[in-house]
Amino acid sequence: MHKKFTNIIFYISVIVSAVLAFYLFLQRFANLSAGFSYDELYSLATALPSLPLSRIWNEFLIKDVNLPLYNILLYGWNHVFPLEPFYMRLFNTLASAAAVPLVWFLAPKSWPQYPRFTLTALTAGSFLLIAFGVNIRAYSFALLAAFAFTLLALRIIDAVMQRIYPPKSLWAGFFITGFLGSYLHYFCSAVFFIAALVVFLYACAYKTGRKTAFWGTAAVFALWLPWVINTYQIMASPHGSWWYVAPLARSTWDTITFLAGGAVMAGFWLVFFIVSGVSFVHEQKAGIFKCPAVILPLAQIILLVITVLILSLKYNLWLDRYFLLSVPPFLLLITQCLTHLQKRHAILVLLLPFILTVWTNQYWKLDYLRNPEYTGLKEAFHFVSNTLKAQKVLVDSAKTGYPSDSFSLMLQYYIPKESPLRIEILTPQNAQQAFEEPKIPVLLPLCSQIHMIQASLDYNMEEDHPPLIFGKDVCVFTVHPIPEKAK
Repeated sequence: MHKKFTNIIFYISVIVSAVLAFYLFLQRFANLSAGFSYDELYSLATALPSLPLSRIWNEFLIKDVNLPLYNILLYGWNHVFPLEPFYMRLFNTLASAAAVPLVWFLAPKSWPQYPRFTLTALTAGSFLLIAFGVNIRAYSFALLAAFAFTLLALRIIDAVMQRIYPPKSLWAGFFITGFLGSYLHYFCSAVFFIAALVVFLYACAYKTGRKTAFWGTAAVFALWLPWVINTYQIMASPHGSWWYVAPLARSTWDTITFLAGGAVMAGFWLVFFIVSGVSFVHEQKAGIFKCPAVILPLAQIILLVITVLILSLKYNLWLDRYFLLSVPPFLLLITQCLTHLQKRHAILVLLLPFILTVWTNQYWKLDYLRNPEYTGLKEAFHFVSNTLKAQKVLVDSAKTGYPSDSFSLMLQYYIPKESPLRIEILTPQNAQQAFEEPKIPVLLPLCSQIHMIQASLDYNMEEDHPPLIFGKDVCVFTVHPIPEKAK
């Protein structure tokens, strides 16, 4: 009777999880028509089919700290499909959706059906993957690459542990997806090189495939290094800027709650991993290193955090959404914990539908489900053009973090059609124009108290009145010079 009851609970859990996962998988395609966010406008500017790729490369991509592969792929996509948010979001959504069957087919062959199903359901249902699946940035493709090389690394390690030299196709898939990931997002490259390190250490321990692991990783690193040098030169230059500034404690908590889905879920995951970890170590004891599906994601998460912490002493990289690239190892670790707990206590199979239910609730809370526009730029330019009747607007681009040549193209998208409004980048040389009558409005696309103060210092200007705020962080105001006594 007890076994029959356990089986019933197991099948109910699987069915409910499958339904929730399928529902959340479909939600990737539910909100493709929302307007562009500020960062997405840069993707638009660097993928305009009306511009030659040579200009985009020389004037935008090579001068930006972001890796270029995604923008080049989007440029090709925009030559085939209309230049509209729907089709550009669809490009990313297809990559996000592709991760779901990918994890099913690339999961190690030694895995039973339940952990394979669990990882697939978690990948389909992660509210983070859904939220950023429509984002017109590199995240969807970088996550797809991270899922691929992480699971391929597990397959390689499984073969190595049996002292079987992994097939060349397996090595090729690992290094090719690693190379692609390393040119999609810097955090993806970090996750790949950590995976490659773990593969190399297992290859050394079992004396199988050491040369291939070493030289393959070295080749990817050599091909990736030139862009790293270029990025360092940009960030180290006197004109380079890194706008994100936040106290470490606050940004750490923001990152934890971002990945966990809130403070309550952060507490749940803490208890979940402590209980799972203690139980797992107690069961495995000295054999824990023979469980690469636990060791690999743990190494990826821990070493990624340590690497970012060290680099942030010089350049602050501690930004919550960058840690999206820790989601593949995070889901892999959850899968191993759920599988272990279900084996120890069958009733804990209910944890999977519980997690997916919580993630469904998190999905319903996403901002873009309530707001069709991510940014206030559309309203701001409409106000400047139609209400103020301005012919020109001065835009402060100092804290935007993108090449100045791309900035006007980014904002041009939101100027009303048939409007004579012209965009001019605000500089110390032309700031004097803002003081003359009739006043030329000033627009800050990333408006905060810090940016307002910095703009005042940089351009010797003071607001005539409190700025008008559009959306969350776009502000428009007119200015006058700072009086001499106030300096």
